[in-house]
Formats: sequence, C-alpha cells, structure tokens
Amino acid sequence: MNSEEARYIQERTNAILDVIMAYARLDFTRKTVITDQGDVFDAIASGVNMLGEELENSVITLQEREALLQEVHHRVKNNLQIISSLMSLQASYTKDEKFLAMIRECRNRIISMSMIHEMLYRTKDLSRIQVSDYIKTLGLSIHSSFSRQDAAVSFSYDIDDQIYLEADRMIPIGLIVNEAVSNSFKYAFPGRPGLIDITFITSDDFYLLKIKDDGVGLPDQIQTEDFESLGIQLIKALSDQLSAELVILRDQGLGYELRFLR
Repeated sequence: MNSEEARYIQERTNAILDVIMAYARLDFTRKTVITDQGDVFDAIASGVNMLGEELENSVITLQEREALLQEVHHRVKNNLQIISSLMSLQASYTKDEKFLAMIRECRNRIISMSMIHEMLYRTKDLSRIQVSDYIKTLGLSIHSSFSRQDAAVSFSYDIDDQIYLEADRMIPIGLIVNEAVSNSFKYAFPGRPGLIDITFITSDDFYLLKIKDDGVGLPDQIQTEDFESLGIQLIKALSDQLSAELVILRDQGLGYELRFLR
C-alpha cells in the first residue's frame, strides 16, 4: 500500500466514522458521501446512509411519546452493531494488514458508542450512565479485541461508583478511553506484560479522567505537541468537545489526564 492509498483509506474511514458519531448522538441528518469508485468504502457508506434514514424515520414517531425513548436507544444500539458487522464482513475480503487494522479501530469506536445506548436501554434513568460500569465493560471489550496479539495486559481501576453522566458527555469520554487504551495495546508493551491504569474521580468542581500505561512511552526526541497520530488527534478533538484541560503524561509510560467541569 503506497502513501496515496493509505491517505485515501484514512480519509474515507474518518468520513464514515464522523457520520456514525452523529448517529450515536441521535443526529440522523448526516449522510456519508458515496463516490463513483464502487469500492468497499462506498458499500459501507451506502449501508450507513440507509441505516441513518431508517433511524430518522423511527425516531420521528417514537420521540412523540417520551415513554418510548428507551426504544430509540435500543434501535440505535442495534443499528450501530449492524454497521460494525458490515465492516467485519468487508474486512473478510482482504488480507491487507493496514486496512484490517483500520477496520478494527473503527469497530472498537463504534462498539464504545453502541455500549452507551445499550446501557441507556437497560437503565431506568434514560438521562444518566454509571461511569464505572461503562468504563470497565469497555476495557473488557477492548482487551478482547486485542487478546490474540497480547493477552498479558491487565487493568487497574480507580473509579467512583457514584459518578453518573449523560450520554452527550459519555460518548466523547468513551471514545477517549478507547483511543488511549487501544494505543497502549498496539504500542506500549512490545513482547512483555503491561498495566493500564484508569482513574475517574471528582476533584473540587471538576471531574478527573486519567488513562496511563507503564509501557515504553514515546522516544525522548519526539515532542508531544508535534506528535500528531490519528489517536492523539482524536483525543485532543474529543477533549475540546468536553471543554477539558488535556495533559499528556510521559513519566514511565504514556498517559492522558483530563479535567473538565462537573
């Protein structure tokens, strides 16, 4: 795969992911561009657009009755899972490792959003999600996704069980955790066991989220402000959505610390 092909794959993947993120926020007006290439991305984009139209038509009726809002979350969760399955099906037709890695990353992001709607569907309070339950479940899901590569990575949690947040804030939080933890699995522990610490607590008028590994970290010559991998770009953008102060931690591994208003 040359650089131009890699750039094309990345651009199409990001465009589809942007629309899926809008669906997770119950905004079904977004559509993905379908080109004249007739490739796997056009097939995925077409499926995403059709699912968005189905969800939009369903929500118009369901939101007229607040008692059925739970069904909205159920439908969103199911359709996000269909998108995830569609991506897996497309991935089965290629052996290109870079393409497969991108598909897996997208699936993990979709799963992190789908889980929010699954939890809202199961809860009695449709406005709040228990942060502890969500992050621990997400950690297990990511670990399972990477288990064939490195099953010797473990988690340590310090999360206040009494913290509940609404879906609008849980979506960027879930995606931040997904990016940070996935990057740790991919890069932090080459050929050795590792530990990922996740903290979510309250401090004065702020929430504190910290994801930190004890891996190899970044080389000394790389400055974090110049290190613009897709994962870190996403973490920075999602931090802005939360109006959070982001600090990248480089002491004995790599991590991210975010503070945002309660």
